[in-house]
Amino acid sequence: MILPRAEHTKWDAETPSDGPSDTDYYTWGLNGVNQHWNDEFSKGLFTTSCLLLLCFFAIRLTLDAMRQLRLMVLVSTDNEPRSQRYWSRPGRLSWKFKKYLWYAPIWKHRHNTEIQLSKAITIGTLPTRLHAIVLSIYVISNIIYCTLMLDYSKPKPELVAEFRGRTGVLAVVNMVPLFLLAGRNNILIPLLKISFDTYNIIHRCLGRLAALQSVAHTAAWLINKVDARGFEGVKDSLQNSDFILYGMIAVGAFALILVITPSPVRHAFYETFLVFHIGLAILVLYTVWMHLKIDNLPQLPYIILTVCFWAFDRLVRFVRIFYRNISTKSMTRVKVEALDGEASRVTFELPRPWKFKPGQHVYIYLPTVSYWQSHPFSLAWSSDVLKQEIQSKLASEGYAISSLPVDNEKMAVAGPSATQMSLLVARREGMTKHLWDKANAAPDRTIFLRGFVEGPYGGMHQLESYGTTLLFAGGIGITHQLGYVRQLIEKYSEGACATRRVTLVWVVKTTDQVKWIEPYMREILSMDKRRDVLKVLVYITRPKADITQVSPTGSVELRPGRPNFDQIMDTEIEGSIGTVAATVCGPGAFQDSVRAAVRNQLHKVDIDFYEESFTW
Repeated sequence: MILPRAEHTKWDAETPSDGPSDTDYYTWGLNGVNQHWNDEFSKGLFTTSCLLLLCFFAIRLTLDAMRQLRLMVLVSTDNEPRSQRYWSRPGRLSWKFKKYLWYAPIWKHRHNTEIQLSKAITIGTLPTRLHAIVLSIYVISNIIYCTLMLDYSKPKPELVAEFRGRTGVLAVVNMVPLFLLAGRNNILIPLLKISFDTYNIIHRCLGRLAALQSVAHTAAWLINKVDARGFEGVKDSLQNSDFILYGMIAVGAFALILVITPSPVRHAFYETFLVFHIGLAILVLYTVWMHLKIDNLPQLPYIILTVCFWAFDRLVRFVRIFYRNISTKSMTRVKVEALDGEASRVTFELPRPWKFKPGQHVYIYLPTVSYWQSHPFSLAWSSDVLKQEIQSKLASEGYAISSLPVDNEKMAVAGPSATQMSLLVARREGMTKHLWDKANAAPDRTIFLRGFVEGPYGGMHQLESYGTTLLFAGGIGITHQLGYVRQLIEKYSEGACATRRVTLVWVVKTTDQVKWIEPYMREILSMDKRRDVLKVLVYITRPKADITQVSPTGSVELRPGRPNFDQIMDTEIEGSIGTVAATVCGPGAFQDSVRAAVRNQLHKVDIDFYEESFTW
């Protein structure tokens, strides 16, 4: 490893004859530390974690096998409603497990709704009951290992030294899953099909736990050091020992992370927070590495593994960005259109073919707008188009080809088609505001940029095996659902899915926002056999007039006001065919309302609930 060499300095190079009678004996090395039990508890944490992972992996395999079996059976038969009745029955215990544990918030109905102290200050969200149970088991086991499992019959200096060793070891051990779960390319995401958002909740809990353990580790050292030599001894150690200095820097960085991560601080200065968080995390990795390396402590392999996880994630991200956006003939081009209703349509033309699945999201980089920062957005639409058609369309819209970011010479040899993908970006604060403002101020409210896209991520849940699919979207959350609508209609027309009913419920504030998806809905409504399966309900909560409209076939309705999700679920479940999938993407309160309505129906029919959210 390319790291500066660090060694003990003279002040703590005690001779072998030093013993417990020496005043500094319990302030250095492994003196007083019960390394045997530290190793056992470290193994215990990893064993517990592995057992939980195996349990969830077994559940995931079982559910995937059942869905695949259901799809194969229904596609190979007549797939009529009577054939799907068997699959619609909820299990005697499974629906209770879903209602009271799997899909249940920790208290009443609140899960993704932000807890607000005032209009400007929020303190985050609450976990589900399952999240709370898993996290509680892990946190309580750490507390027990650090406190109750100490030998309180020992003298104070030795007891404090044992506590110092225990908290230090477990802080390093907890850094392994902490950094693993922080990565976008976390191998557990595809393995367990658990969303990055869920891992992010666990990551925050582990981060606070490791930070508190590192603070306790340092406090224990300070207690023995002050008792032995006073604060002058502490000062002398900081001035003369690289070992102590690196440890103090690490705990200082951990403590600072602990201070800036609470929701009010994080949300108030998110872009700044993100830069500081990454920088402090790197500082923690480096200083903990050096702290362990100087004394060649047994926990060094843990930090090496942690660094490997972090480096792997960053390497994969770099490779993804480079491969997806740069070829020998062209680079990714970006078209940004400012839409009414304060949203931007961002279309990427990619140099290489790229196949997307419904429910996937990507991270976008727009250097001229937000420097090196990346932001996640659900994929609204993707298509393969002829490159000549792209130029012709732009020319017909009044753009001179010479002014576009297109290399005509390379275009001629870059292949006949390109993959285009479109995102809808709501105007909020930070990057999204700058992007919309910049496009809105341009001629024809359109700009062309250079940018990069990283991904795709997500898209773990496929809905072809469900007889009935209910898609709920709030505002810009419609981007997550459009891909499912298109895929299910395509597969229905091909006879390749069990789907017989698809209902899309979209809630927006104004009629301007309905136009966001106009080009995509035109294509969906023109698809073969879509009238056989698709129903669209659009609710406009702040209409300027009575906008109630129903299409001639009755499959598309515009309604004023807010939806009653319980009524919608009652109607849809009464007419459902087979197993039901309910998915939701939107604001926190919106998602919680849909979740509550779904839970009220679990005893009637077999329902699987999927939630897409980006907590930050």
